[in-house]
Amino acid sequence: MGSNKKYKDSIVRALFNKPEKALGLYCDIKGIAYDPSVLVEMKSLDVQFMPQLRNDISFVIDGVLVVFFEHQASLNKNMPLRLLQYIVMFFAAYYKMGSALYANALIKLPMPEFYVLYNGKSSYPPTGELRLSDAYMTKGDGAPPSLELVVKVININYQSLSPNLQKNEDIYGYAYFVSKVDAAQKQGLALSDALRKAVDECISEGILVEFFEQYRNEVESMFTLVYDEEMAKKVAREEGKEEGKELGKEEGKEIGFAESLEILQLLKENMPSHEIASRYHVSIEQVELFQPYARAAST
Repeated sequence: MGSNKKYKDSIVRALFNKPEKALGLYCDIKGIAYDPSVLVEMKSLDVQFMPQLRNDISFVIDGVLVVFFEHQASLNKNMPLRLLQYIVMFFAAYYKMGSALYANALIKLPMPEFYVLYNGKSSYPPTGELRLSDAYMTKGDGAPPSLELVVKVININYQSLSPNLQKNEDIYGYAYFVSKVDAAQKQGLALSDALRKAVDECISEGILVEFFEQYRNEVESMFTLVYDEEMAKKVAREEGKEEGKELGKEEGKEIGFAESLEILQLLKENMPSHEIASRYHVSIEQVELFQPYARAAST
């Protein structure tokens, strides 16, 4: 099930990267309704910024920033801390920071809501929460912590789908597909064969037919981005090496979180790309991936 191109999206991101699809998922999770004409601004970060969280679906609606991440490995209790990194990077990329941070005028930001779509094998209730404060070494005097980040966990296992999510054709179809993959692996099939078998069965049963016919050749790489934490890291490393070779680099250096913030800020300050590339020992092409965000945050 190979492909001639490297596909960076997970299946969930590919399914919900259109405004109407993302809005439908949000409404079904919350049990609410929006007018179909409401403005939905898709604002996912480029994978160059947060390669370890490359399966995000992020959009702004009515002053709310909705962030979805899929998670298929054992539930990572550090997800609030990882999303804290994400939101700092997101605000730096999309909103005026820099010197504006020291001005009297308040910088207006959308209110974030974080959701993890959990599809792992460990038992988990239909919904749950992870809190940044769970990691604190002390609970203080019992007052609310000065810094909190709450992640709502939504179980999208096929057997655990809530009635609202069962109505969502895409998430239901995806949950059904994953259950088919798991069943095929329990029969002794290798992952690649299990994926191929699950795709064929879903198409024959009328499940996500258009999607699987379009992305049949990419399903394996898309699925393994979030199928297993270690597998995801391996895929990311291999893609980084290949991208580095294409850019004339031997190792395909991955730009870290702190460096990303610094590069973004230097671009906002109009430092030439070649100087930034030299300072951080990366390619000019890698630096220029940040340019759209630098321009957006400067307007």
